[in-house]
Amino acid sequence: MKPTVMEPAVMEPAVMEPAAMEPAAMEPAVVVCADEPRIDVEGAVAVKGLCDSPEQLAHEGIEADRMVLLFHEKRYDLAAVQKSLRSMGIDPLGTQILEVPSSSDPYDASLPLVGLLARASAYAGSEPEHAKPAVRGEVTRRGLFRLPQPVYLSAPMIDHDVCAAADGCRACVDVCPQEAYRWHQGRVHFNKDICEPCGRCVAACPTEAITNPAATPRMLKAQIEALLGRTDNPVGVRFVCSRADRLGQDAGWHDVEVTCSGMVPGTWLVSALLMGAAAVALPGCSTSGCPLALDIHSTTAVDFARSALEAAGLDTDRVRTQPLGDPGPAPIAQLHLDAPFTRAGDVATMLGLSELAEGTLELTHEGTSHGLVAINPETCTLCAKCAQTCPTGAIEAGYDGATITLSFAAAACTNCNQCTIVCPEILRGAITVSSTVDTALLTSGRLTVNQGTVLVCESCGKPIAPSSMMNRIGELLGDGFDDTMSYLTRRCLDCRGLT
Repeated sequence: MKPTVMEPAVMEPAVMEPAAMEPAAMEPAVVVCADEPRIDVEGAVAVKGLCDSPEQLAHEGIEADRMVLLFHEKRYDLAAVQKSLRSMGIDPLGTQILEVPSSSDPYDASLPLVGLLARASAYAGSEPEHAKPAVRGEVTRRGLFRLPQPVYLSAPMIDHDVCAAADGCRACVDVCPQEAYRWHQGRVHFNKDICEPCGRCVAACPTEAITNPAATPRMLKAQIEALLGRTDNPVGVRFVCSRADRLGQDAGWHDVEVTCSGMVPGTWLVSALLMGAAAVALPGCSTSGCPLALDIHSTTAVDFARSALEAAGLDTDRVRTQPLGDPGPAPIAQLHLDAPFTRAGDVATMLGLSELAEGTLELTHEGTSHGLVAINPETCTLCAKCAQTCPTGAIEAGYDGATITLSFAAAACTNCNQCTIVCPEILRGAITVSSTVDTALLTSGRLTVNQGTVLVCESCGKPIAPSSMMNRIGELLGDGFDDTMSYLTRRCLDCRGLT
């Protein structure tokens, strides 16, 4: 069935204002530009002149609350497209766009379209706070006399009910290249005006309190599964920056858009391979034309993924910085991963890789999202500040009568290092975190890393403090405070001063 060709229509301009969108109940509509060379997609609505006049969308009577658009490469104005979508009540941040080569060579859009339809269906909607206006391109002298039409980017947002900033976590503050996050009195404050949405905060947040609706784990999973499930040919998955120049079409390779390649951890590359991709590619910002210049992070991610494959005895050439040549031979695996591209999915991915290797994997690498905590019982005072600050509960403090126990669960550790920041004895090496993933420890559950006695009040029996902490206080006070320390170790705060 050939697409129905619509003649151009004229509409009055509409003002784009961010608005919250509800999850879709209908299938995404597919609309293609019907100019030459033609884009033939069965069942799609074809609109002549759509690339040049996207305002026609609002007059086609399309009943949909989300959309997949196919334009000719570099022939459309994204700001005008978003404006038209908003006037139709369709969230531009969830609209998927496929750029089709403008040459007359045949181009099969069927498989990329399947992936984008799945991604659009998985879109959960946005809030007004997610929309960030930005002006692209140079402003001409003539342009100074009229208001430029903004493009709306999808910015992150914090769920403060999930955020662990109240316990001291500052992971997003530490990784943001624009300093858009600021921690103050137990709360993280976000400045959207200076944010250049790169996704580094999303990937680094240990509690997954920060989300960007345009590239969620659910959307990435849906798109990749759709691509891999509709063809018997080897498929290469290429993670690309949302603001980068399109890198061109390479046989067998399909783009999966992220806010920036600098946000992609190495485990995501491994996840795609385990899901059935024959190869994965992560081009850096300088290669793709992304303006954020976060190449060091994509380079680290690629190196980690290759190191993980090497540790498992698998072909490291399946992970590339460029989609050179065919994706390669048959996939190394076709596993069902419940939640890839999430913190829990990181663990499942490494365990899946360990199964392929038929043995335990242990890898120390700066690009890992896993960490191993080590406590030095000689210098640790059991103050439990590390447990109080740990955003994921990887470190816990437990009390059993007059005993305090620090325990560690490797599967919960995200290598955020928040525990080392708050440790009062860090200069004495009381706690260290190594960037190590050990699949044996990921399945070992919670292990004791330090244990000691707790002093109790001779008057009421309440706990006072760990013995090691009071001993350290005595050391710091030095000679001449023996009587003071004797009193402090015998009475709790409530009973001090009582006869």
